[in-house]
Amino acid sequence: MIQSTKKRQFRAAKKHLNSNINYPDFAWTDVGSEEYLNAIDDINDVYRKMLEIGKAAEVFHDKECPMMSAKTKQDFQKHRDSMKRNYRNYLKTPKSKLGHFRVDSEILPHPHKYGRGPTSRFPTNREIIAKERILTFEHYMASLNVLKCSVCLECEIRDKPLDNNPNYVCPTCISRKDRTYYTDNNLHPVWYLVDDIGNYVLDENGNKATQYNIPEELSCLSMYEKLLIRRCANFVPSVHLKNGVFGLKGHCVTFPQDITEMCDELPQQKDTLLTFIRNIGNKDTNAIFPTSLRVNRLKVLNALKWLKKHNPFYANITIKERNFDWMNGEKEVNMGTDGVILHMKESGRTKMKESEDEYVSKAHSTAYDDGDNSLAMRTVHANETNSVPTGRQSQQIKSLIDIAHRTNQSSKIMNFPPIDHDSAIS
Repeated sequence: MIQSTKKRQFRAAKKHLNSNINYPDFAWTDVGSEEYLNAIDDINDVYRKMLEIGKAAEVFHDKECPMMSAKTKQDFQKHRDSMKRNYRNYLKTPKSKLGHFRVDSEILPHPHKYGRGPTSRFPTNREIIAKERILTFEHYMASLNVLKCSVCLECEIRDKPLDNNPNYVCPTCISRKDRTYYTDNNLHPVWYLVDDIGNYVLDENGNKATQYNIPEELSCLSMYEKLLIRRCANFVPSVHLKNGVFGLKGHCVTFPQDITEMCDELPQQKDTLLTFIRNIGNKDTNAIFPTSLRVNRLKVLNALKWLKKHNPFYANITIKERNFDWMNGEKEVNMGTDGVILHMKESGRTKMKESEDEYVSKAHSTAYDDGDNSLAMRTVHANETNSVPTGRQSQQIKSLIDIAHRTNQSSKIMNFPPIDHDSAIS
């Protein structure tokens, strides 16, 4: 029964769409008269204006149009003027308009335009509604705007007019009720403003004043100045392999030491820093004057004072200005002028041919490409087996043990790298 009813409704709707439009029969004028044709023009003019503002379906289909059902000419004119007034008021708003489109769109085709030629025919209801739906869709697309939420900073497409409101909040953030959602979830790292007595500065909402910029005290530091203020550093020995390529080779030894004084007394002393410059100079000179080795006493002290005030990991450090005694009273020194130039000569063991590839092991060498069984990789040098220290390497290890004995430090040699989750070595 339900299926039969739906079929009858479908056939009736299809018949209506394929049929011609039904003209209204006004009680206050005769069909075909000049006054009747003028009323048709007025209806089409209002219909086109409603298409322009996206109200055609609402006025002419969702409910009975008052112009179509007017009983008198005065009622007809009153409803016509009311719709035109609504149209003018809409144009004053920032809402979207379709503009002056050139599509021949009429809800009541004028009789003088059709039926006069052998090939001319009146448009069907389907053709009229198809044009209306297309123009309604175009109006909807013109109403879409990209809005940026001031809370999450996400952009979304919504059918809302652009009002240049910088405080627009999307529906998601309105339901979330978290004004600091973006900063709390996207910006890292953070630091907080602190006053002169060490208390956090609060904003108007009672929250700590969060800062996401790099302070001037840290951003102005050179590389060597950064090395002076870091609390702990690792020592990595390297050797020259070939063509200016450096890497690790041989054995490493690690001793557990008490680094409390080194970490808590800053800046670092000059003799605790080791800076190795691989290649500095030009074709005319090999003198080393890199700006990265510049040390400015005032900048380093300002950076340490800022870190002691704002960084909890630097709260307990002791700033010792006497660690700058090596500067001999100078405000700024370039460590490159105090460097030692080393001229290296490749030995027979490390010297390689210019055309030879660098690989992890011979199994990964591209020179032995056997299809899918090899993996092409690149590294600093070929992996060579050397399980026993040489005499020269043993002498270095013994000298480190002797130094540890003389300075009352631990002389126990640890396996490298150490695996100890309870007391990790930095």
